Amino acid sequence: MKALYTAATGMNAQQTRLDNIANNLANVNTTAYKKQSASFEDLLYEEVGVAGGDEARGIQVGGGVTLAGTNRDHGAGALTSTGQPLDIAIRGEDGFFVLEAEDGNRYTRDGHFTLDSDGVLVSQSGLPLSGQLALPEEYDAIHVGEDGTISVTSGEYEEVIGQLELARFVNPGALEALGGNLYGATEASGQPDIMELRASGPTTLIQYHLEGSNVDIASELIGMIEAQRAYELTSKVVQAADENLQTAVNLKR
Repeated sequence: MKALYTAATGMNAQQTRLDNIANNLANVNTTAYKKQSASFEDLLYEEVGVAGGDEARGIQVGGGVTLAGTNRDHGAGALTSTGQPLDIAIRGEDGFFVLEAEDGNRYTRDGHFTLDSDGVLVSQSGLPLSGQLALPEEYDAIHVGEDGTISVTSGEYEEVIGQLELARFVNPGALEALGGNLYGATEASGQPDIMELRASGPTTLIQYHLEGSNVDIASELIGMIEAQRAYELTSKVVQAADENLQTAVNLKR
């Protein structure tokens, strides 16, 4: 009977792995999406006896597998040119744009920004960038420097209107995914640290670009095949255990 439950945990684990792969592949074209992977751990062991010999040791039988957690890879995705002046990509693995919300700040790598009715730079979900950066009603061009400086030009006149801020976390993998390409800080991620951007630094901003997903399609397809095969093999264990039980029941007849 134990084999049935043990094999069932394996089938559940592979189904969870497949669900995670499906989510990665579904977001292969999502701006700044960061792929996830599932990690597993073995369950408690049952001691069924003691081995003989000079050094007696317990004989243990495992109870299967369980989901330990999901890990998010915050590696940088490829940058794609869009030709849109309000599209801003983060070049480098560190840093998140800071967005203001009523119940606390949100963080994102999605640099596809637009203007609201007041001329304030906002995300696709309508959240303003930290500092409520507003553009004048009339201008000829907008420029975003590698250090985050935003300026507009009108004729020969140039005006600096603000500075984009990026936040860094000690443990970005522990950020809470909120959907809509947004993250929230958690106790495990640590508090955000505002970065000091420099044009020659390891993390810079690049205008007219967006960061793509970091999903590797080939790796995900290989993982999908592995999960399918493991699920099939584990299901055969369930069938074998069921046949053994039927044989044991028939012995009483």
